[in-house]
Amino acid sequence: MSNLVKTGIKLCVSIGLIAYLFSQMALADLADIFAQTQPGLFVGAVLFFVLSNCLGAVQWYLLLRAQDLPVSFRQALVFYFIGVFFNNVLLGNIGGDAMRIYDIRRLTGKASGGVAATFMDRFIGLFSTCALALMAYPLIAAVERVWLVSVLVPVLVGLMVVLAMGLSRRIGTVIEGLIVRLLPTTVAELVGKLRQSIVVYRHRAGLLFAVWLISLGVQSSRILVYWMAGLALGMDPGLVYFACFQPVAAVLAALPISIGGLGVREGTLVGLFSSVGIGRELATAMSLLGYVAGILASLLGGIAFVVRKIEPSAEAAEDDA
Repeated sequence: MSNLVKTGIKLCVSIGLIAYLFSQMALADLADIFAQTQPGLFVGAVLFFVLSNCLGAVQWYLLLRAQDLPVSFRQALVFYFIGVFFNNVLLGNIGGDAMRIYDIRRLTGKASGGVAATFMDRFIGLFSTCALALMAYPLIAAVERVWLVSVLVPVLVGLMVVLAMGLSRRIGTVIEGLIVRLLPTTVAELVGKLRQSIVVYRHRAGLLFAVWLISLGVQSSRILVYWMAGLALGMDPGLVYFACFQPVAAVLAALPISIGGLGVREGTLVGLFSSVGIGRELATAMSLLGYVAGILASLLGGIAFVVRKIEPSAEAAEDDA
């Protein structure tokens, strides 16, 4: 199946899911809700997304530097924002992670280091997302349908298994052998790549802990994007619900079945927030407004892509001299 066909299918899935959501609500009420948006709070949502990108760039930069790649923070920041732009705005076949790896290879001449750092960046981000949601879960466990949050438990367990595989060669060898025999080849290859990315950092426990703390800041900022979007629309069931529900939507939206998670994220958030008494129209408006905030913040990466110049860092230039 060609990449163009895959993109077309994802686009159809997103359009279909959004159309279904709209068919279940009063569009006039939805328009009225959007008309009441408070601009100042919406700008706050955009700024929180920008903050999450800046923290994400710090996280990725530390992972790159741990492999002695001659990358300056300014370069890492630019490459990271460009990656976010490709992930969130463009519908093409080149993903943001691929762009980040490509830029690192052009800058340093080394692809493997960029691959390992980017895989680890994603791994830690997903780990933090699941951890935040499950930490908030006990506070709202009595809510109807909140059991949906439990879908993150096997994801977190799987991530912990992969982490153990990367940090312990003995455990990793045994488990990887079982995975190769029992699971499809594509899954086994993905787990193998993740393991190799972690092995690179197995003796850098302090670094991994610092990066994890930064990652919690990244994911918390993403939660605050949707909280601010909700406040901008007059929706305030409590921050704890956003802390629990938004990560679930983020994980499901990351599945490669739609364009940027559009439709999947909205359907998930509507289902979860409706269980705490939020109307479908208001929950949909909040989700779409949070998505728009992310798009606007990601446009900074588009500007960076247009004006960027990939030049060796001062450190790399000294090494070449």
